[in-house]
Amino acid sequence: MRKCLMAILVGLFAVGAVYAQSPPTLRIETETPGLPSELFYGNIKVKPLRLRPGTNTPITIDDADFYTAQHYIDFLRRFPDAPGWAHWTAEITQCSDINNRRPGESEALCIDRKRENTSAAFFFSPENQNEGSFVIRVYWGTLGRLESAQCPGVPQNLPASCRPLYSDYIKDVAVVNKGIVVNDQLAPDVINANKRAFVESFITRSEFQAVYGNLNATQFVDKLAQTTGVPLSSADRDALIAEAGDKAKWGSVVFKVVDGTTTTAGGALQFDTTYGKQFYDKEFNTVFVFMEYLGYLRRNPDQDGYNHWLGKMNFFGNWVDAQMVRAFIVSPEYRNRF
Repeated sequence: MRKCLMAILVGLFAVGAVYAQSPPTLRIETETPGLPSELFYGNIKVKPLRLRPGTNTPITIDDADFYTAQHYIDFLRRFPDAPGWAHWTAEITQCSDINNRRPGESEALCIDRKRENTSAAFFFSPENQNEGSFVIRVYWGTLGRLESAQCPGVPQNLPASCRPLYSDYIKDVAVVNKGIVVNDQLAPDVINANKRAFVESFITRSEFQAVYGNLNATQFVDKLAQTTGVPLSSADRDALIAEAGDKAKWGSVVFKVVDGTTTTAGGALQFDTTYGKQFYDKEFNTVFVFMEYLGYLRRNPDQDGYNHWLGKMNFFGNWVDAQMVRAFIVSPEYRNRF
């Protein structure tokens, strides 16, 4: 009896302690200044009610215009320019005309296909290749991947692929994409300057210096080649070592190894180094899968999920047959964001 009474008292004290705690507070989280913020009540996300102007009609992620605009924010980290927004929205809404569908294709199936194609187009876009993809390749080409680690935002504290961290990626992309759209067009000169400036700043970071700071020119170049996994010809290696003899040019060497491009009209990449192109090709699928998590789910990939989708991508050889884009845009985790 005494034990039962003690248990009841302990339980009452515990309940009282819960009620005595301060109630959850509202907080606003802003990932990128100038882009939409998110509202949380404690740890619970508060979803806004979006209405069509002048109506009581809600706006949802199933609406072509909102879906497209959200892709600009999630993958290009900016609001859409009017021409681009109109183009990609029309890619989906054109399904209402039977003449724009495949033989025997229903409007619903056409919309599903166009939503997938539109989504994939943001990854393949020159703009993304010059910013999001570029940032990831800088990390991987210099510091390697940090896999099977613990990092914030991954459900259930699962082992994850943690380099770059989502929070760092968002900040870095904001630096690389600053001012690159001028009069609704990509500005090659700005892109080229931003990318090189980012690398020059990146090599001063403590993580980079911890790996490379005490190396001589030969060790520096060999370490980069080892990290990228791209072998250098004797001539290329000698040229890079000679350039790296001047530490002021280490940024230039890194840029050549992890990217090696000049951005031209329309954001097209012109590869100036064969080893830069090899690294780009080697990591194309891996970057694609990694960015699916960063863009759609706004978090780092859990390791098992990442390995699963990369395996499918490599097995099928393309994102369509692997159903990779479709799986993310219909996933509860993505749709529950809105």
